Amino acid sequence: MREVAEESVSKVRQASENYLTTSKAVENFRVREGKTKARAVVSNGKLGGLALEARPDREAKRWIYRYRQGDKVAEYQLGSYPQMKLGEARQAHREAFELVKQGIDPRKHRKAIKAANQAAWTMGEAFEKWIDFYATAPVRGGTPPTERTVLKQKGRWRLHLAKRLGGAYVRDISRRQLIEVLEEIASTAREEARQCLTLLRQLLDYCEDREQINDNPAAGLKPAKVKARPGKPRDRHLKLPEMMELWEALDDCRNAEGVASTAMLSASVANAVRLLILTGARRAEVSSMRWAEVKKDTWHIHASRTKSAREHKVHLSKQALAILDEQRKSSGGEFVFESSRDAGKPIHYDTITTAIARLQGRSRKQHDTDAVLYHLEHFTVHDLRRSVATLWTETFMADPLLVDAMLAHVPPKLVGTYNKGKRYRMQVDIWEQWGEAIEYSAI
Repeated sequence: MREVAEESVSKVRQASENYLTTSKAVENFRVREGKTKARAVVSNGKLGGLALEARPDREAKRWIYRYRQGDKVAEYQLGSYPQMKLGEARQAHREAFELVKQGIDPRKHRKAIKAANQAAWTMGEAFEKWIDFYATAPVRGGTPPTERTVLKQKGRWRLHLAKRLGGAYVRDISRRQLIEVLEEIASTAREEARQCLTLLRQLLDYCEDREQINDNPAAGLKPAKVKARPGKPRDRHLKLPEMMELWEALDDCRNAEGVASTAMLSASVANAVRLLILTGARRAEVSSMRWAEVKKDTWHIHASRTKSAREHKVHLSKQALAILDEQRKSSGGEFVFESSRDAGKPIHYDTITTAIARLQGRSRKQHDTDAVLYHLEHFTVHDLRRSVATLWTETFMADPLLVDAMLAHVPPKLVGTYNKGKRYRMQVDIWEQWGEAIEYSAI
């Protein structure tokens, strides 16, 4: 009788050892001596099939789900203990149980998810694919963006977006997340936030077309939603007397030999600003001007160097040609305005911006009230371009559409198609009159 009782107790003890209900029991579960493996049933509410397997030659234990698939019994490894704790194993078991209820084999489901993950792009991977596409895709005028525009997009991604979004899967990006990122950018740079929004719209459109996402989370997102509403457009333009003060200040920074007399400006930078005033060209077009682009009195700017991606022709007045003659004495390379610090390379376009700021005493947070142009209302390099356009219109009664053509703005279709020869002759007259006005006023 006693032997029967002891046998019953032994069976109960063995059964309890093979039925785990607590984390402590999971931790203590071991293989009996002499056995090659052991399994114990794990409780999970009313759901069955969850077990824990241990082997003497492995430190980790395996969570196993046994289920019936048709007429066969299958096993699915949920994970390993202790990496996957008891609560996590129960949750994984519940999810697998629901798949089986729907007739889905959890093993095949896992393979499908793994394959989808391998095919899914991160935002960083998506950007690299998109920027290659963007660099060759036609935009306005049917031509790709300029190299400078592409570099700006790369810099914008690197500076503002890569750290915040680069590692996330495209499919996981939410509208709320984009708003938070763009709002953070807008707190210090509203215009950059607006440009980043445009970049993200295009990037995520590209991803939607390639079935990385079903819907673009940036679609319909307006600058105002992320505090990136553009500020009031600038309308600052210099009057002719102010323009002449700037012209004279550029001369005052140089000595008789044509070398900068102070650390404020180099001769190349001063001449670059003067040519910008005479032509109305953009700072990047002027700073990287090449001798090969100059044919007699005409400057041919290749489409790859213009914002509109269209070749642009600029007439060089005798005053502009005099500046080039001066530059030939100091420039031995391919660029008209060579850098004094980096031989063989052009001055950087930001150098022109800095030069204008220094002349106004505004290149640092602490203003220099003794600067030669500090008394003038603040103006920027782009304000000079606006000023030139305004003076052409007001002084010479030039047609605004003609001025737009001189500034390389994309013209209305009919204007861009007809009367090109006649309109360019009219532009030449304006450039010549402008050069004479500058020279006469400077005397």
